[in-house]
Amino acid sequence: MFDASRYEVRQKLRIGNKYNVYEGDENILESAQKKFRLKEDFRFNDPETGEERFRVKADSVLDVAASYDIVDSRTGDRIGSVKRSVKSFFKHEYALVDASGSVVATVKEDGWLRAILRRNLTTLIPFSYDIEGPSGEHFGDVSEKFTPVRDKYTIDLSGDGQLDPRLVVIGTVVIDAIEEN
Repeated sequence: MFDASRYEVRQKLRIGNKYNVYEGDENILESAQKKFRLKEDFRFNDPETGEERFRVKADSVLDVAASYDIVDSRTGDRIGSVKRSVKSFFKHEYALVDASGSVVATVKEDGWLRAILRRNLTTLIPFSYDIEGPSGEHFGDVSEKFTPVRDKYTIDLSGDGQLDPRLVVIGTVVIDAIEEN
């Protein structure tokens, strides 16, 4: 698990957010966002055994200022966190932070014009994000495929740097859920 450079996240149609994560053709994780909570809470389970593999919990009630900590449920080790950038009001931007608290990458929405059109004109324009390192190096991208009933993202980490795929893949699910794309 998490040995590839390409992943797919598929949102399932239901009340609340439910996601399946694929590595190639293999479904490696399932997640459901707990609704009506003051703090966001996600559990990622093995689809075959139901065993909890990862959990994500917001550190505050305010979504704008929250940091979403990603923890390996088996070991209790913190993998990292996802934090919304203060300047992401018009264009989504998130910091990916490693276990030691260092920003290792930024997930940035593709462009200002497309971002404004998505929010003010139509939600039919698919989301697309670039994943950049702290020095501007290209680590990969996240692209949404248009489907009329659910979100479907392809994550490509074949860029220039090394990044923990668990942080990016689980971070993509968190970004989609909190943005309600």
